Amino acid sequence: MGAWWISNYDEAKVYLAGGRKKWDRPMYMRGLRLQQRNKDIAIVDKWYNFEPVLFHQDGTLTIQCPQAIPTQWGGTWNPLRSQGVRYNIKHFGNLQQVFQKNGTIYMTTQDALRTPSKVQKCRGCKGSGKRDMWCSPPYCNNHFPCEDHPEWMPTQGRATYWHYGKCSHGFSDSHTVPHGTDCYSCSGTGKQDYGNKLISMAWDGSPLRLLNGKLVKQPPTELEKRIAAYVKLDS
Repeated sequence: MGAWWISNYDEAKVYLAGGRKKWDRPMYMRGLRLQQRNKDIAIVDKWYNFEPVLFHQDGTLTIQCPQAIPTQWGGTWNPLRSQGVRYNIKHFGNLQQVFQKNGTIYMTTQDALRTPSKVQKCRGCKGSGKRDMWCSPPYCNNHFPCEDHPEWMPTQGRATYWHYGKCSHGFSDSHTVPHGTDCYSCSGTGKQDYGNKLISMAWDGSPLRLLNGKLVKQPPTELEKRIAAYVKLDS
């Protein structure tokens, strides 16, 4: 099995067993390595020195990313700003999307909900179902005089064999045909659904437990219990 297809603990264990070292093996992609971590197996990003994915024996996995790592010039860098890091987490975490929008990182799980459907007049063709098209006349390579296009006369300084014939519209030059083809946005229907979009959740890189690309509900931590109790008393 190649490293590209690893998706759970058992597959990661088989891949490790095929290496020279039974606890550490390179994945041969984007500086990633697979390493044993006590009861878990981690994908280690050697470029940024963190573990984006952690496979567990119960079939679940944890995705995570530090919000800031130190750089050689004294600053910090958020690895989630890297498209490669986001793709690694999306691929091995079996997520639909991990993307950045307006400086915020979002993730889309496999069971993500969708927005309500919103069918409207197509914004591309204004509801007509048609769009302008570009027509180019046929190319002909017959020598002068041309039997297929007897009206063609060679001009000074040009070759005496290649020329354009007339298209189905009767033109020998390229031209625009108004409403000459179906709209490629709505396939000629004149309507398009501008709703029904996946709902993504903002993510700051904190650890999340997943199973088959879906969030696994975790028991609340002691801090979360205290905050919930405080909010309940205050209300």
